[in-house]
Amino acid sequence: GIRPPRAETRQAVHGVDLPRRVRRRKRGALVEQVRELRLNGAEHEAACVRMPFRYLCVLDVEATCEKSARNYVHEIIEFPVVLVDLYTREVCGEFQSYVRPTVNATLSKFCTTLTGITQSTVDQAPTLEQVLEQFDAWLDERGLRNTATRRDFAFAADGPWDLKFFLDAECKRKGINKAIYFDKWVNVKQLFADFYRCRTCKIHKMLEKQGMRFEGRLHSGIDDARNIARIATKMAEDGCKIYVNEALPPRQNFLSL
Repeated sequence: GIRPPRAETRQAVHGVDLPRRVRRRKRGALVEQVRELRLNGAEHEAACVRMPFRYLCVLDVEATCEKSARNYVHEIIEFPVVLVDLYTREVCGEFQSYVRPTVNATLSKFCTTLTGITQSTVDQAPTLEQVLEQFDAWLDERGLRNTATRRDFAFAADGPWDLKFFLDAECKRKGINKAIYFDKWVNVKQLFADFYRCRTCKIHKMLEKQGMRFEGRLHSGIDDARNIARIATKMAEDGCKIYVNEALPPRQNFLSL
């Protein structure tokens, strides 16, 4: 993590550390900017200023599966991301790659029927580690960063499963070093229920509540991600502040003694 500045290098004015004073000034300037925009009738621009990040990376993976199989070890076989600009409320990019499983390399008939992904498709695909490297390069090409000092985007998913139970679990099993920006995300399902004051529900029900219908093939990762992106966009249009509401436990740093 980021180390705090040394005591001897910190400057204090009237007993308040300089970094704290800078943060207060920034917050004050932000509040004043929002107030001015609202006075001028620019509600959309005011809402954009309040967003903690501009872009959403909407993720919905597909994984190997077997019908009624307990303790089945899932592996990701499709990794799609839909990039949403929360300021313009438009999709501004897509990343999609199929993924080759390395433990249970043969897809079950149930899995192919459910997802539409064939054996030949995954046989020719890169591994999960390679796909994550390709995705990181894709973000870099667009100049998107998510660090302690700059947060251009956040991930979003339909619940905790994609980033916690599929991606994080598989990376831990296989010793894959994934980027830290995967550790926090917007749980769209929960945020939807909180904002509209309703029970949590599935993608097609959320769309129906917003006056829309599901587009594409259910259990196609890219189609599911596109529909979740539509839901999040409509929420922003309805005045919902999109924010990170779910995360993995903090990573532990161990010292070798």
